[in-house]
Amino acid sequence: MMWLWLDLFRILVAGLVLGLVVGKLVVLRPHYLERIRPRYWVPRARSMRRKEWVRLISIALWFTAATFAVATIVGVALSEAGVELYSEEEYPFIALERQYPLLLLVAVNVLPIFEEWIFRGIILEEVARRARSKWIGVGVSTIIFAAFHLSNPGTYPAFAIPLLGAGLLLGACYLKIGLAGAIITHNAYNTILVILRLWG
Repeated sequence: MMWLWLDLFRILVAGLVLGLVVGKLVVLRPHYLERIRPRYWVPRARSMRRKEWVRLISIALWFTAATFAVATIVGVALSEAGVELYSEEEYPFIALERQYPLLLLVAVNVLPIFEEWIFRGIILEEVARRARSKWIGVGVSTIIFAAFHLSNPGTYPAFAIPLLGAGLLLGACYLKIGLAGAIITHNAYNTILVILRLWG
């Protein structure tokens, strides 16, 4: 029972801190909120030519493959070294995978939209603006991205290590092709992971 309260505390603290920081930034700079509204991105998506779509998706899929390769190599290396990333019994996505696989597939495709908007679209941009360096923005947002995932129940500190590589690549993808590309990459990566676990 004590672990349940600790997990709940961990989730609430991480969510509250991130919510307060992002909320303040959105109030100070409303254009961050505009970027996720359909009236902002739907006209842009409709005006894109086929060539632009092909470029966007091609680059996003390249970053997906790179992210998958890096996360897999790091994950396997940690596993071979006997380092546990998470507890099978406590990690919530394992329970979802077993009982509600379709719901899991939906969750891992909806959550990245908000994760990319927050970590790349707001935090990366804000840090880059203040530090006057996009790559410092990538680095700081990557560390926050990886650390935030430790609020998931059942995760151990090493869980953040593969996410550092993934976060760097998602940040680079964001710089190369923007928020839409980072979202596509993150969604594709998550979908591949779920499909491999469900049918592996």
